[in-house]
Amino acid sequence: MFKIMHWPGASILVVSGGCLLALFYFPFGFRTLPAPKQTDQVLWMTLLGGASLSVALYGQVAFIQRWPHSTTFLVAGAVGCALSLLAGLALRLKPHRADIYLDGILIRCLVVGGLAFTLWFLFAGKPR
Repeated sequence: MFKIMHWPGASILVVSGGCLLALFYFPFGFRTLPAPKQTDQVLWMTLLGGASLSVALYGQVAFIQRWPHSTTFLVAGAVGCALSLLAGLALRLKPHRADIYLDGILIRCLVVGGLAFTLWFLFAGKPR
């Protein structure tokens, strides 16, 4: 809201909020997803999804702030989320007890990665 209204301090709020979200999303975003047992969660999938979502969120904050190389982070985040989606779908097809856990990762990667890809596709290379 501050950024839209061009109020003072908007940049600080956007950067601090976005970076804190990206920092906290990685370690806590997936370890709290429901699974029948903690051991039913897939560690490498948690790390891949968390890192991808963090990079995508940072790219979105950098894009909003019009920082240089923001498209690099948007593309890296979107590609990472796409890889997480493919890996999650491959795991989902196998009989596995962590279906709820994988569904949560897939939904988060689809939403955040889709937003990063959309921002990159619509606005990359165009003057802002």
